[in-house]
Amino acid sequence: MKKLMALVMTAVMLVSLGATCFAQSEPSEWAVGEIDTHAADFLKAATGDIDYVKSITREEFAIVALYIYAAASGMELPEMSVENPFTDCNNPLVVTAYGLGLVKGVSETEFNPEASVTREQICVMLTRIAEQLVPDLNMGIVKAYLPELTEFADGNIVSDWAVDSVKLMVFAGLIKGTDEGKINPLGNCTVQEALIIAKRALNVQF
Repeated sequence: MKKLMALVMTAVMLVSLGATCFAQSEPSEWAVGEIDTHAADFLKAATGDIDYVKSITREEFAIVALYIYAAASGMELPEMSVENPFTDCNNPLVVTAYGLGLVKGVSETEFNPEASVTREQICVMLTRIAEQLVPDLNMGIVKAYLPELTEFADGNIVSDWAVDSVKLMVFAGLIKGTDEGKINPLGNCTVQEALIIAKRALNVQF
């Protein structure tokens, strides 16, 4: 993890050059015991601030995804020789997550780091993490055994490109329905929800 923490410190220095002070919120009462505190500390070290109740950005979730990968693999991250292809994001942690295949850009040259992330997009990124941790994972075979999303009132609105990933993450227990019996695939995910997902992910035996 030493190389990972070195990358974090680099990101912190980049953030601090132009950072302004923001009020840091506390997580909601219901979320306190469910959050991965190590992931929260990692995100705070990388960004300089956490607002638990706001929608998580693509940049922030890329950092959380990198944390999940590093913690689940139990190994130091390899030296990344990939060049930064993005003109709108120079965060080395995002570039590392990209180089590992955990996240992708919205185009060949843009990452759109400040955009919010939907729950179905997070399922796709979590699937990429699983595929990197388990190289033999064959989604073509796995999806044949995954249950349908009929238990959710809005299971039919999951985007076609995300259906298998949403099914997998629901089956693994990383994504759960709302009190209204919905999966809310197009809704944004908050920072605290992403940190809860991180804790669930690290309890799954990849």
